[in-house]
Amino acid sequence: MTRALVKPGIHVSLALLLAALCSGCAGRSSYAKRQFVLEVTRPAQPARQSRDAVLVVRGFSIDPLYDGRGLKYRKGESEYEADFYNEFVLAPQVLLGSQTRNWLAQSGLFKMVLEPGSLVEPTHILEGNVLALYGDFRGQSLPQAVVEIRIFVVTSRSSRPEVVFTRDYRASQQAKERTADALVAALNQCLAQILSELEEDLGKVL
Repeated sequence: MTRALVKPGIHVSLALLLAALCSGCAGRSSYAKRQFVLEVTRPAQPARQSRDAVLVVRGFSIDPLYDGRGLKYRKGESEYEADFYNEFVLAPQVLLGSQTRNWLAQSGLFKMVLEPGSLVEPTHILEGNVLALYGDFRGQSLPQAVVEIRIFVVTSRSSRPEVVFTRDYRASQQAKERTADALVAALNQCLAQILSELEEDLGKVL
């Protein structure tokens, strides 16, 4: 049987080549993901008189175009891009529903504002559908944050729930910079505007 002979120098060259490739891989710096929250603070105001209404805020749904944790950027008329490295810490519809629940709990409009799954029987149910949540990066100017939410409120005291309120809320706010941090700050401003308007509307309806 004939054996193939490999010169010692070839072994050394291969070893050096593999070491160089491995060191190159280790030297590359990976871009770490950054996570953001949607968070607003309701302005301090004298508490309204509590009423008998008990509200439950159900989990929000979201348009499939804006689903997913990555920030969404609009680049053209029909062109959108999801940011792989800058994302929300939770699904955006979860954050929006939670912030809506917290805001209305501090408004004094309701005797209680319940979490989904509570054993307490509510008198009203609020549902939300996120229609838009993105940064508009079309053009060279500073981007616009855009938030649009459709709100439904129904009564649950009877066997046939009745819609007592519905409205589409839309807000836009210019970001201070073309960065993820500035965009999320502008999105939070949009959310605060929408929740302020929602609180005012519910105060009239209820």
